[in-house]
Amino acid sequence: MAIVARSSRITQRFRCWVALLAALPLSACGAFPAHQPEVQLLNIQPETVGLVAQTFMLSLKVSNPNDSALHAKAGEARLYVQDRQVAYGLLDKPVDVPAYGSATVSIPVTGNFLTLLGDLGSISTGAGLPYTVKGYLVTGMFDMRVPFTVTGALHLPLSPSPSAVLP
Repeated sequence: MAIVARSSRITQRFRCWVALLAALPLSACGAFPAHQPEVQLLNIQPETVGLVAQTFMLSLKVSNPNDSALHAKAGEARLYVQDRQVAYGLLDKPVDVPAYGSATVSIPVTGNFLTLLGDLGSISTGAGLPYTVKGYLVTGMFDMRVPFTVTGALHLPLSPSPSAVLP
């Protein structure tokens, strides 16, 4: 009799685990965005300029094409100019992007732009400096990384006006 009672407890626990594991994918569907968010670079603004390092604020527009809000609790951005990484930074505060909406994300990046000084003379004024911003946002209850890549051209001098950045 004791063996049968123990066996039924194991079977009952096994059924509970199977039911829980079967329900998990259904409840987690909202944790994964159906469509990738779209990211655009709005502005690059100088914050601090030093001889060895410079800090810039990257302003990114994140558009959410999904029917649920997107909560980015962390992230990173790497700025490449002429295919060379010149700056790196981390998202320092969480950002919420509403469903079917957009939000501006500001990421401070620090690097050394002095390596680009030699290239400035070879850039035509109309073309600008080609840039790429690569990074990711950490979202969802499973800390899923949503990667993004933005490309365009920088036109000097960098200023707070949106005309300094062209997609």
